[in-house]
Amino acid sequence: MSDETHICNKQVQNDATSCTSTQKQAHIPHTNFLAMIASQIFVVMLIAGASALPIATAKITLVVCALILLAFLTFWPLHGNVIDRAIALLSCIASAWCATLALKGWLPQSVIIDNETVSMSKFIAAIRPYERWSVSFALILVAATFITFLRQMLRENRTNLVRNLSHTLTASIACAALPGWMFLPSIIRFMPSLRNTEGGIFVAALCILMVILLSGLSYLWVRNNCKNYYENNVTNNIAISLLPIMFSGMLIYIAGLGMLVVA
Repeated sequence: MSDETHICNKQVQNDATSCTSTQKQAHIPHTNFLAMIASQIFVVMLIAGASALPIATAKITLVVCALILLAFLTFWPLHGNVIDRAIALLSCIASAWCATLALKGWLPQSVIIDNETVSMSKFIAAIRPYERWSVSFALILVAATFITFLRQMLRENRTNLVRNLSHTLTASIACAALPGWMFLPSIIRFMPSLRNTEGGIFVAALCILMVILLSGLSYLWVRNNCKNYYENNVTNNIAISLLPIMFSGMLIYIAGLGMLVVA
């Protein structure tokens, strides 16, 4: 029995060593790496450009978000099947619908009156959409977590339970956060009215820095994957590179709140 146990432990150790070795040796081909960077730059420039247009509204940004969602669901870099994609899709639809309702109508382009006094009525009108979407976002995450867990419990073969849960929830959270970019047009229109220009620049610079750092994580996600997860595929890597951009919707939302605070 001791010999069998020793052999079993040795086999497990060899498997772990093999996985670790694969992780260390895993690398992204230069073509894939450049494709990831180009995709992220293109998507950010597209959504920022659409939001900066003089006629920009939340609906225009919503169209760009829909294109990003379509690309992510088409290439789908995570484990899962049609059901997992449907859960992520429904999370995004619910979040986008709530954001559209919250941003219905024109938001105040300034909360300042007489060049120095903050108008509480305008401030409340400006912050109310953020409050509504944050509550909706939290409820969507709770619902997505419950549905994902229930979906895994109904499987006959519950292998890789934790992995499947994490992958589906990651996709659902990213898709639910994507409509946060819909706040960008109102933020851009609001910035010229800031009294504290330095504070507004700091918030904007911090947001841009966080988006860049978050985008860089996609490279680490691919590079550090073990052989059971890593796929040397351009479309797979492009889809993974979209995940940080989708998560960055929450950073845009937070930046909008920061602009109101420093106003």
